[in-house]
Amino acid sequence: MARDYVLVHGMSHGAWCWELVSERLAKNGHRVFARDLPGHGRRAAEWRHASVQSYAHSVADAMAREGVRDAVLVGHSMGGIVIPKVAELVPARVGHLVFLAAVVLPSGTSLDQQFPLAARAIFTGGARAGGGAVQYPAAMAHARWMGDMPAGDERLTRALALLTPQPLRPWRERVDMSQFNALAIPRTYIRCLRDAAIPPARAAEYAARLGVTPIDLDSDHGPMLSHVDELVQVLEKI
Repeated sequence: MARDYVLVHGMSHGAWCWELVSERLAKNGHRVFARDLPGHGRRAAEWRHASVQSYAHSVADAMAREGVRDAVLVGHSMGGIVIPKVAELVPARVGHLVFLAAVVLPSGTSLDQQFPLAARAIFTGGARAGGGAVQYPAAMAHARWMGDMPAGDERLTRALALLTPQPLRPWRERVDMSQFNALAIPRTYIRCLRDAAIPPARAAEYAARLGVTPIDLDSDHGPMLSHVDELVQVLEKI
């Protein structure tokens, strides 16, 4: 059955990271929508306007414009703080939520609280003048996000070149999850077993927070780049 898929990228990424997944899904007859969030990808210059709410509204508004219905709404990594807010804004347009190697926040907490102090220091210490955005180091991005792709792999080289500075405001904002938690929209958590950014044990905690058992994928943190076919197979079974 043909579905609408809405794909939301994570930190420092853009819609570009979904290109291969989008191609596979579209080839199989689905409608696929992936957009740059404010301050990301081709909208990197808008980093001052990035917030959890602006992220969510950009996705929800695009879904309304495109007439999306009963969508499989996928959030990768940081996208896990975005798709709950999208579901709150346009619940009638969302048929299923998929958290892909994604953060699931306790209500009233912020994304930066999910990481140890050493990891937070990377962002605060490397922030652009004014403290508004930070460029994640390429070597760390490879190790933590893209470890299944060896050095010299064309996919890796391209991905590292396309990473943009991450706006810090969405990281620091406390997110109220109470309205989302009351929604009856089905949800799935995909856990990546070789994930160096969100280790399997932490991913299991996030899945439990959603009240689901995770679906396991033998992958690094970014299967939309490194394990495209396997990820598409999982998404099409939802």
